[in-house]
Amino acid sequence: MIRPALTRAELPAALQKALDLAIDAKAVGPVVLQLTEVAGYTDYALIVSGRSDRHVGGISEAIMAGLKSQLGLSPIGSDGLDEHLWDLLDYDDFLVHVFYHPVRKHYDLESMWNDAPTVELGLPEDVMDTSGLEGLTPPDPMPNFRGGSFGAFEGELDDDDPDLVGVTGELDTNAVDADDDDDDFDDDGADDDADADFDDDDDDADYADDAAPPADAAADTQPPAPPGPARRK
Repeated sequence: MIRPALTRAELPAALQKALDLAIDAKAVGPVVLQLTEVAGYTDYALIVSGRSDRHVGGISEAIMAGLKSQLGLSPIGSDGLDEHLWDLLDYDDFLVHVFYHPVRKHYDLESMWNDAPTVELGLPEDVMDTSGLEGLTPPDPMPNFRGGSFGAFEGELDDDDPDLVGVTGELDTNAVDADDDDDDFDDDGADDDADADFDDDDDDADYADDAAPPADAAADTQPPAPPGPARRK
């Protein structure tokens, strides 16, 4: 039996901080799904939207930098940080999905997990309102489905389901090194012109700095992944 939805105050401290950092970076439409009884590979998913690829990158960088500096946490894996159309950060107990809004609508994870309780966040209407993003141009092509084996470590699934090994979006545990300094968030060496089709330099100046994304990112040429694996032990 699925437990009733929690409130924001009952969420783990790290997830509450990730939500606060996303809102501070002007993410909109945040949703937290309780996946404990539904997915098996994590307890929560935080889903938010941004207005451009630069905004998505800025939200992701704000979350990673804030959790690292304030709580000493780094994601154990990540996906999509080379495009910033759908950034996936795996913090083991929770996942963070930062979407360019048309991509969020296309994949519609909330409907995919429609059996998962939605956490009552009690946020202001202007934070929840995504109407200002409805006219954004969808990317062509859409990014690959993120997550693949959703947080399983490399080789973990070999004995259970060989077909899952190496699938698109399998989280790269080398993408973010918890022992590294904060160089991932250094403003030097940024590429201002990346993903120009989705940039809005004037409107997004307040949303994201030009920090370069982590070097390693998931492959973007393989077919969509099957459902996620059993929970990590």
